[in-house]
Amino acid sequence: MIHHGPSGCDGARLGVVIAKRFLKRANTRNLVKRLAREAFRHMRPELKPLDIILRLNARPAVLDRRLLREEIDALLGRVRRAAAPAAETGR
Repeated sequence: MIHHGPSGCDGARLGVVIAKRFLKRANTRNLVKRLAREAFRHMRPELKPLDIILRLNARPAVLDRRLLREEIDALLGRVRRAAAPAAETGR
């Protein structure tokens, strides 16, 4: 799940929330956080100044790095597309 809102900073910022009740082991929580930060790092130049919070709200069915990264990319892509029309109407 992803939440976003306007940021008081010049660029986009990311917060990642991974509950221990969904991923018990620290190494799996850290894996998801690393994947989220890496995806955000690649997409950050395309994002408007937003505060983005990525929150895990269910246990992933499979802990496959590729599938997790694709899902995170899709979520960040939705934020990018949602922010683009708002910026165009503000001209």
